[in-house]
Order: sequence, then C-alpha cells, then structure tokens
Amino acid sequence: MKTPGWQPLLDRISAESDPVRLRNLEVVARHVVEEVAGNMPALMATLVPHPEYRVWGASDSVGPSGRDEVVQWYTALEAADRNRLDYVIHRVVVDESCVVTEGDFQYAILGRDLGGATATEAGETIRPDDYHLVTHRTTVLWPISSDGLIEGEHIYAGERHRIRRRLESGELPHLGPATRAG
Repeated sequence: MKTPGWQPLLDRISAESDPVRLRNLEVVARHVVEEVAGNMPALMATLVPHPEYRVWGASDSVGPSGRDEVVQWYTALEAADRNRLDYVIHRVVVDESCVVTEGDFQYAILGRDLGGATATEAGETIRPDDYHLVTHRTTVLWPISSDGLIEGEHIYAGERHRIRRRLESGELPHLGPATRAG
C-alpha cells in the first residue's frame, strides 16, 4: 500500500495479535491493494465464489450480486479510472467475522465527467479538461467467511460526492488515470 490514507489499516494489522482477526484485516488490505492496482484475478481471489455487494445511503447504486456482476462492477470502475483512488481511513474495527472501515474516498475526476456541475466547493469554475478532487464519506462493512474470504461489501455512503477543488498538474498522481502520474 502506497497511500498514507490506508495507514490506520496498516497500523491495525501491526497491532493485531489474534490470528483470525489478523487474517481478516490482511484479506481486506489485499483486496484494497489489488482493486487500486487493477489486478482483477488477485482482487477476485479475495472474495467468496458468490459475493454480495450492497450500497446504502446517498448513492443511486445498489451494488452487484454474484461473481459475474462483481467483475463487471470492477471492470466499469477501471474503465472510468475510479479504481485509482485513495480511501483515507479514520477508523478500523475488526472481529472474527467482519472488518469495518470508515473514511473518505478520494478520486481525481475530469470536469466533463462531473455531471454538469459548474463550481467546486473552493469556488473554482469546473473546467472540462482539468481534474478535480472529489470525495465522499463512507463506511464499509467487509463480512468475512469462516475460510477467510470477503463475502462482499456493505457500503454506506454518508454523502453524495463532493467536488472539493481543481487539482494542479501532477498533484496527487496516484488518483485517476495512470497517465496523470507522469
């Protein structure tokens, strides 16, 4: 993991002494790393054969059900460069059958893909060919099977995407398309 936003998850892994809880934390960490890397086979290897995703709250999405739909979900995220994100985690909770993470998802999104919005929260005009920092607060429940695989995600979106500000060239290169990195 390369982004500082995931440090609380890494810290929780380092502090965990219970082997089942450690296994649960590690599979979530692997899942996040492989999602951001766009490594579909390794990502899917962290999931049970029939994963169930649910999206709740301030989102129009309902989430995929089953392996094929989950692959389509991640394929669409990759096609839109939304898999290259940072999840700035504020809280991690773990037990023998679930990991819970709470934090802010951050993306770099082109102005033309922001649904007709005209200004950022910082008061800047949205330019179609510029990238903008977009965030939303989310809690994810990661149910874990008895064999240590993720059963899906229960994603609670606490707010709609917020268009924070325009990104400078080269700023936050780990977000958005790999071509932003240089």
